[in-house]
Amino acid sequence: MILSRRAVLAVLAIVFSTLWVAGCGDVFRPTINFQPQPSGNPAALGNAVILSTNPAGNGSDTHIDVSGDSNAGIVTVGPNPIFLGKGGGRAFIINGDNSLTLYSALLPTSSTITTVTLPASVSGPIAGSASSNSNIYIADSLSNDVSVIPAGENVVTTVVPVGARPVMVAASSGGNKAYVVNHDDNTVSVIGTADNLVVKTIPVGAQPIWGVMSNDGNDVFVVNQGDGTVSVIDTALDAVLCNPPVSPPASCPSTINLNNVGPSASLQPNFAFYDNILKRVYVTNTGDNSVSIIKADSINLATGQLPQFLAKIPVSGSPISVAAIADGTRAYAALGGCPVGTNHTTLLANLGGCNGNQVAVIDVIGLFQSKLITVGSGAVSIAASTDGTRVYAVNAHDGNVSIIKTSTDSEVLRMAAPAQSLSCSNPSVCPSTAQTPFQVVTFP
Repeated sequence: MILSRRAVLAVLAIVFSTLWVAGCGDVFRPTINFQPQPSGNPAALGNAVILSTNPAGNGSDTHIDVSGDSNAGIVTVGPNPIFLGKGGGRAFIINGDNSLTLYSALLPTSSTITTVTLPASVSGPIAGSASSNSNIYIADSLSNDVSVIPAGENVVTTVVPVGARPVMVAASSGGNKAYVVNHDDNTVSVIGTADNLVVKTIPVGAQPIWGVMSNDGNDVFVVNQGDGTVSVIDTALDAVLCNPPVSPPASCPSTINLNNVGPSASLQPNFAFYDNILKRVYVTNTGDNSVSIIKADSINLATGQLPQFLAKIPVSGSPISVAAIADGTRAYAALGGCPVGTNHTTLLANLGGCNGNQVAVIDVIGLFQSKLITVGSGAVSIAASTDGTRVYAVNAHDGNVSIIKTSTDSEVLRMAAPAQSLSCSNPSVCPSTAQTPFQVVTFP
């Protein structure tokens, strides 16, 4: 079976190489150059996928093989990509021309790469997520709705009206609802994934910007950038839980203060990561160079045990993204140094001011910054491999990604983003300037 697979890959490589050497300036534009490593255990495959934008043409996804620290291939996406997400084994990329690129994330082939054009009635797609039934939900920030792509399909079948300026969708494999964060009216719209209807609208804090669901689907954590808080939604009640505890919880909607002393707009939080090992939420605060940690491992509504503020960890720069590793010992924050308040809706516009070049290592047991790792300039996105052996930091200004080995907390390699001219076979003739990477997501 392995020999057969290698033979197929060899034939594909020859065909691709023949097309590639057609040279620059030809009409042909490759859509994929992907060569997964032969393996007797496909389930063990792991990729870090780096999304890059390209001022000279279509953007791209670079796949890095986790086990080999090698470039596993490049997938061409649409023009001016905005966001990379995960959806039921598929990668989906929101492009700047009101389209999506979808493909099988771990073993993409030409037959799995699809372009989905969003309906003409929707505008401003900005972010998205996938539900437990693998539907993909895209927040259309300008038309105030959500586009729904059913599992296994390559077309938008439903457009769901929601609140004012949706900017994020929180869902996971553990829930049967999708939660849409509406920035301009301080609400979250709850969509039932069985019929794609809004079942409830929940008030949250000021200017909510990000949302993440716990892996079991029980709770949604909404980052409120306007007042420096996090609203915790119980997905059974579809209500914001109380803090401090009051009975019954649904009678006193409140939020968790990210500095534990009261709401603070100066914190300007922008992003949250849910740690399924420790049941914690890590929130990056761009306004005061810190990462807040919320404890959510013993939620019990019957006894009044609710999520609570655990700590605020000072770091050595303005964090823009954070991720924790699978052994429950450390979190890593990308200190991009971006303008205060930068979030996923403004990142591309603000990249010029993101000059940070460090990753902060946070000891999540002792609750302190334990180390700084120097990476490339413009460290704006970070993600950890599923097995916890690697952390990937995207360096936007340098046009590369730093691979960090977590056993030593040291950078082992910097891998360049693709050249702006993907079909260039002669860099002396064609532009060889790198594309601009700005987001990393790990699969599975």
